[in-house]
Amino acid sequence: MSEDKERQNELELVKLIGEMKVLSERINVIKNNDLHHVQKSLDFITKILWGVGFLVLGQVVIGLRMTVWG
Repeated sequence: MSEDKERQNELELVKLIGEMKVLSERINVIKNNDLHHVQKSLDFITKILWGVGFLVLGQVVIGLRMTVWG
């Protein structure tokens, strides 16, 4: 009876170790691949927003100049 319980515990332990290895591999894939693509997209969006910001600022400066100096 005790040997059966020990064998069952060993099998469960091996199963848990296998699941941990799979989870570790998935975390590595997310960290190394997916996050890189997300960061790349965010960098591109940031550049676009800076460009739009400068265009709006330019329009405000032109509006102020025309208001002040006619």
